[in-house]
Amino acid sequence: MIPFMRQLKFMCLVAAVPMVITSSPATATPVASPKQSLRIIAISDHCVDEWSEDDTVYINEGDADCRITVQVRGRGKTKSKVALEYYDEDEGWIRTDYDIETTNSSGKVTFVLETAFPTGVDDDCYDHDSWTHRFAVSRSGKYKSFRSSTFDVTYTSLDTNPACTGE
Repeated sequence: MIPFMRQLKFMCLVAAVPMVITSSPATATPVASPKQSLRIIAISDHCVDEWSEDDTVYINEGDADCRITVQVRGRGKTKSKVALEYYDEDEGWIRTDYDIETTNSSGKVTFVLETAFPTGVDDDCYDHDSWTHRFAVSRSGKYKSFRSSTFDVTYTSLDTNPACTGE
C-alpha cells in the first residue's frame, strides 16, 4: 500500500501546482460577405419582345407603363435601396428621375417606367431610340454597394405623334 500512497501523494502535488497556460492573441478572420446579386425577375409582357433574351425592354408610346421587378439576393432579410441608372456618352452613368426604391423582406422591388414621349413638332421622334440601363444597390451595414449587369431600353413613338409626322 505504501507505493500506492506515494503515487497518490505525487498526484495531489501535481494537481496543486498552478499550470501556466500561454495563449496567442486571437486574430480576427474577416467574414466574407455572401455573394450578392440583382436579377430581373419580371417585366410587363407588353414591354419585352418575344425574340429578346430578356436584355432589352421595349417601351412603345401608347402602351401601359412597363413594370420591372428585380430581386436582390445574398442579403437575407436585410432590405436594400435600389436605383435605376442609364448611360450617357458625355456624362457617364446617371441616376434616373425615378425614386430610389426599397426592397421588401424577400429582396423584391418593382419599378414602374413611365415615359414622357416628345410631342412637339420640333422634338425628335423616338424611332427605336435605345439607352443602356443598370440597377445600383446602395451599401447597407456590412453589405457593399454593387451594380447589376446592363440591359437596354428601347423607346418608339407612335406614327401619329406630331414629333414624328413633322406637322
